Amino acid sequence: MSIRLSPKHGLNPAIPVCFFCGGDKNEIVIPGLMKGDREAPRKAVWNMEPCDQCAHFMTQGVILIEVDEAKTTDRANPYRAGGWLVVKDHVITGTVNSPELAASILEKRVAFIPTDAWDKLGLPRGEGTHPESTNG
Repeated sequence: MSIRLSPKHGLNPAIPVCFFCGGDKNEIVIPGLMKGDREAPRKAVWNMEPCDQCAHFMTQGVILIEVDEAKTTDRANPYRAGGWLVVKDHVITGTVNSPELAASILEKRVAFIPTDAWDKLGLPRGEGTHPESTNG
């Protein structure tokens, strides 16, 4: 495997960002020459693999991420509204009415929850609910 070096940017290194929590991953991406010989974004989502911390959280429970549907322009990457927490599996099976949907959420280990549903469920926001918070 080889990397084509960028004439302007060389190896063109970047730090990938976790799709789930938005935190920096503990790795470096070296894309080299990109289309148009542009500089690689220094912080961007490069893949759907969770960071080490989110992967750990996914072994403990299911990550719930609050999203604002009105601001979402891409259904595959909904607009994050701020709420973020991990719940045990039994919360999903006890809350989600559809067994098929519950099974899908449990398999994926993450669910995007619209703000109105987040509020109806009484889920918390703020410090201590997000992995980047000081209370983790």
